[in-house]
Amino acid sequence: MAMVKCLVCGATFEEGADVCPVCGVGAENFISYAEEEVTFRRDTDEKFVIIGGGPAAKSAAEAIRQRNREAMITIVTQEAYLPYNRPMLTKGIVTDFGYNVLAVEGEEWYLQNNIFFMANTTVLKIDTDAKLIDVQLQDGGKGGVVYDKLIYALGAYCFVPPIPGHDLPHVVSVRSIADTERVRKIIEERKASRAVCIGGGVMGLEGAWGLKNGGLDVTVLETAPGLLPRQLDDNASAMLEDICNNAGVHIVTGAKIAKITEDAVVLEDGTEYEAQLVIMSTGMRPYTKVAEDSGITVDKWVVADSGMRTNVPDVFAAGDCITVNGQPQAFWAQAVATGRVAGANAAGDDLEYEKLGSSLVMEVCGTSVFALGTNGKDPDREFRAVEKMDQEAGLYEKYYFADDRLEGVILVGDISKMGEMTERIAEKAAYRDMFD
Repeated sequence: MAMVKCLVCGATFEEGADVCPVCGVGAENFISYAEEEVTFRRDTDEKFVIIGGGPAAKSAAEAIRQRNREAMITIVTQEAYLPYNRPMLTKGIVTDFGYNVLAVEGEEWYLQNNIFFMANTTVLKIDTDAKLIDVQLQDGGKGGVVYDKLIYALGAYCFVPPIPGHDLPHVVSVRSIADTERVRKIIEERKASRAVCIGGGVMGLEGAWGLKNGGLDVTVLETAPGLLPRQLDDNASAMLEDICNNAGVHIVTGAKIAKITEDAVVLEDGTEYEAQLVIMSTGMRPYTKVAEDSGITVDKWVVADSGMRTNVPDVFAAGDCITVNGQPQAFWAQAVATGRVAGANAAGDDLEYEKLGSSLVMEVCGTSVFALGTNGKDPDREFRAVEKMDQEAGLYEKYYFADDRLEGVILVGDISKMGEMTERIAEKAAYRDMFD
């Protein structure tokens, strides 16, 4: 069966799908994809243990099994579910997709590949000398898992700022299936008609749009002076804000939040926004505590080299808890790629991670947004920019050049050039080749 690759999230799957099963974008964002040929093979009776249950874990397990048909592979995760598509959670925040729709692979895939899955299991500490992982089981009991090779892929958790009231029962951060189930329960039990999303990043805006589509009146409170300031320039940010407001999602930027009450979010100036449901979308933090406690080097993120090796022999790392050569790897496509390299090298192969750009792609409030590379805000650099804007139609294109080479692209409304521009940035296209 022919394969395709999604340019948005990097997922690969069989040709013929109308939408990406991971991020939900349409088939116009797919390109043909040839699976890599695995030439390395070494069958052993080693025990490979992967801690974490996200895309990096699944990718690592697959890479190991492609190279070693005899080894024991175990995935240890806190969740009750096999790895699933987290990006879909905020997109359909009030929609009960069901686990089978969200799963990256069904249970049969793990059975066919003889991959053992330890669900509802919390990793407490790793004894890297004894190669023993201390875990806590669902019933509260303690246990140990031995390994020969370990892949650390514990991912990230939602950062919740200490706003008074952040721990009230109607305040939720969305990171798991259980979180979306809680959102639906709150809406039902509180007969919620109004919601506030604190944070106007990708997840906050997607969650807000999902709630709006679910029939709620929604306000987004963003502390920054504009939406997505790290990815968009000021004009694109302002256009996106207008589009969201016109679509019925109320955007408030520069919001200084004082507290959350039982039925509102209150700003420092006394303004109150009624809310029976509050979604906290205030950023992610890498889960590094187990690494720190186990002697694995951490510098805000778990430190890995380009082969996903840590400072500890036989311990590899992957996913959005790591940094590679000082660069965090917090996107789905990066998690999949780092997991593949970690698994391959743990099995004895010698792969190098090819850096993937951290692009922004989202569809909210009836529009699409794409951004890759610089947004022109670096005060120490000079940029030449080409801008095309149609405010009435909600269309925006911006191209940033440095030293005559394309280094940044922002598209709003029509992102059909996304694939082409991704290639143009990769090849550092010259200004004259694009606009002269």
